[in-house]
Amino acid sequence: MTTAPPGQPSLEEMLARGQEFLAQLVTLYQGMARAQADQQTELSRTRRATAEGDRLKTEAERLGKENEALHAEHLALTANQASQESRLAELTEQGEQLKALHAHMAEQTTKLAAEWSARRETLAADNQRLIAEVAQVRSTLDLSLEREKQWKAQVYKLQDGVRTLRAAAGLVTLTAEQSHHLASQLNAITGFAEVLLDEAGNRTTGDERHEFLQHIKDSGAQLADYVRHLSAGPKDEHTPMQTETAPPAAAPQSPAATVLVAATDPPLRERVESFLRRDGYQIEFAGNGEEALEMAARLQPLAMMIDAELAPTGGQDLIDQLAGEARTKDIPVVLVARNVQEQPGSSIGRYDFLSKPINRQQLMQMMVKYELLADRRRASKMPTSVLVVDDDARNTRLVEAMLKPFNINVLVARDGAAGIKLGIARKPDLIILDLMMPGVDGFEVVSALRKDVSASQIPILIYTAKTITPADRERLQGSIQSLIRKGEISKEQFLEIIYRRGERRKRPAAAEPAA
Repeated sequence: MTTAPPGQPSLEEMLARGQEFLAQLVTLYQGMARAQADQQTELSRTRRATAEGDRLKTEAERLGKENEALHAEHLALTANQASQESRLAELTEQGEQLKALHAHMAEQTTKLAAEWSARRETLAADNQRLIAEVAQVRSTLDLSLEREKQWKAQVYKLQDGVRTLRAAAGLVTLTAEQSHHLASQLNAITGFAEVLLDEAGNRTTGDERHEFLQHIKDSGAQLADYVRHLSAGPKDEHTPMQTETAPPAAAPQSPAATVLVAATDPPLRERVESFLRRDGYQIEFAGNGEEALEMAARLQPLAMMIDAELAPTGGQDLIDQLAGEARTKDIPVVLVARNVQEQPGSSIGRYDFLSKPINRQQLMQMMVKYELLADRRRASKMPTSVLVVDDDARNTRLVEAMLKPFNINVLVARDGAAGIKLGIARKPDLIILDLMMPGVDGFEVVSALRKDVSASQIPILIYTAKTITPADRERLQGSIQSLIRKGEISKEQFLEIIYRRGERRKRPAAAEPAA
């Protein structure tokens, strides 16, 4: 056995210490292993706790958000509850108001039902009264219509008598005074009769009709007395009554409005003629464009109806020619074609259009339009003021009645002296003058007005019952524009002369042949 040096431990001691140390190391290792196992266990537990903590934190956040949402929803529900409670209060209040209104309406309904019942009874009584009044008015109207028929028949009878008397007057030679008296009475009868019969052109009131009928009656009575006086024979040799050989002149007739039809198509001509003649129009026919153009310029018709197939160059060519002539450019034109396609688009607005076969209602509507246009043109060219100088009140009243539809300012002078003063002072557009007046006669009025510078150009129309002698014509030559004998022309012809005077009132005065 090896002996250890002194002071050092022996090998056995060292081995024992090593074993002891190893045992301690093993114990320490085991303790460390146990500690490490414990730490691993604690670490796992800690990790689990951390994961659970994270999960709980996430859940807490989710729950927090849900809590916030629930809180907001709670607030919204609280606000909605308050709103609903307010609305409920309003509805409750409205319900109370509706209850009160229902009670009021029930009360008013009961009241109105009672009032309506009473009113219905009153209306029934009023209805019966109105039925009785309507029956009375209808009876009065029937009586008025019957009386109107009677006075129209009397007027027509008077006109026939006037024609007979005028024809008879042509068989005898009368003195100037007798002729003047007869013509004055005849003029009053025919003039007022034409005004009364022209219901469309001269609308008269009941008082005016009574006045005009009274004038006719008075003139008829005076005429009858004068005829009886003449029938007794002449009292001296200065009242000749020799028989004339000349045939009696026919009484003038009122001219009808003329419509010129430019067509050769027999069905078209027959249809237009049957429609228009039935309503009193005068129809003239032209067979070609050249003839139609000449007749339009000469006749100055109310309107022209042109067949689109008119020879030789068609209706459109004739329309262009009419538009290019000063005397025909204002004549209304109706183009008649088989269909709308035949109407040139470039000419729309220049004329009216009718398709074949012609419809009567459309045609008559166009005629009414053209008559209104003609009346407007005539009214626009009529004098604005007329001075009537005549001592016969019936004649001045007749002229006023004939000019009434044209809104002409009619001035009246009952004698020649007053006529001169009014003519110079007022300077009317036209003077209508009688020749035979007491004191200052018509010849002196003409002379005085022509000598006055301010009145020398006023047109003068002589409207007299006097028989005009060659000496009278020579005396008036160059000083007047027209000379008309009372009773010898119709109302329409008289107005046509007035119209021409108005149309020319700004032109130099020129003498016109006697009517």
